[in-house]
Amino acid sequence: MSNVTYTVPSKNGSYDGDMVIKQYTSMTINSGDTVTVDQPCRGLFIYVTGNCTINGTLSMNHRGAFANPTSSGGSDSNAVNSNGLRLPMLTSGGSDTLTVANTLFNGCGNAVRSAIANQTSISGNGTILKIERENTDRQTYVGQIANSTSQYAKLARRSTISNSTGTGGAGGYWMNNAYNSANISHAGKSSCFGGGSGSGGWNGNGNSTNGMSDSNAVDYGGAGGAGSSNHSYNGMGGGAGNPRGGDTGNVGISSQNGNGGVIWLIVGGNLTIGSSGIICADGSNGGGVNSGADFNSGGGASGGGRIILAHKGTYTNNGTVQANGGTGGQCVSNYSQAGQDGMNGAITVQQVL
Repeated sequence: MSNVTYTVPSKNGSYDGDMVIKQYTSMTINSGDTVTVDQPCRGLFIYVTGNCTINGTLSMNHRGAFANPTSSGGSDSNAVNSNGLRLPMLTSGGSDTLTVANTLFNGCGNAVRSAIANQTSISGNGTILKIERENTDRQTYVGQIANSTSQYAKLARRSTISNSTGTGGAGGYWMNNAYNSANISHAGKSSCFGGGSGSGGWNGNGNSTNGMSDSNAVDYGGAGGAGSSNHSYNGMGGGAGNPRGGDTGNVGISSQNGNGGVIWLIVGGNLTIGSSGIICADGSNGGGVNSGADFNSGGGASGGGRIILAHKGTYTNNGTVQANGGTGGQCVSNYSQAGQDGMNGAITVQQVL
């Protein structure tokens, strides 16, 4: 298989569309070639009945959707079940129970709902592969008061949460007087359709947080927060998202569009990732400032997506599998604060029967 860009069905603007579903008897991605989708969407689901070899790149980098999983959506016009997206698989030693139904992929679109309805139900003899409906463990700000070395974080960056995509990173926060907790900016929640967005960098004067809400990211993979300030500044980096938050002033390194997407790869034979092979669902970077002028704040990065690999035969990984959050915008001067990285998304590799 050479370079392939799948067309997302049932597009809903530039940042949403149904989950792409593809089915192959065997699949090989050649070295140097990339398989991806043409815009952010609710995921990429691939069934391979035989062997699958990845020598090139299977990518959902920056392809996470802007879609609220708790509201009706997709061509099926359903909200995602509170238990998230779930797929029952027969496994050796598995003890889960789940009856197969197309409702397990509500909100993903009619095509993939029809496909997964052909799975086998499990009754104490399998494993449920899943993605949590949402991840609310987002960061708020990471800040610094005047010249103090004290760092303030409402939610520090945390480790990857099981079965979840990654939330966005917080934009940098700097204030030249006492900390004021009112109206703090926050990064975005993530969903089963992609990572969360980053909040924008912010720089404040005195105790005032006026304008700080402009730096908020939109939840569920929406717009990154804008770089904002009510104080003298050089540059405020925007947060990564769909679309990226606007940078303000002399940032030097612009924020990026996109959040980590979702990959389901179900293989009936052997799954082999060669030394040049990559399966990835990474987030994007926040805006940063590379000049030496003072009073800067970097934007937060977007979160990584979610990767689920199921294989009936052998699994060999000599390459790379990652769903990393993007890198927060950096700063190089005084009275400044870097943005934070997006949270990594979870990766599951499961042998099935």
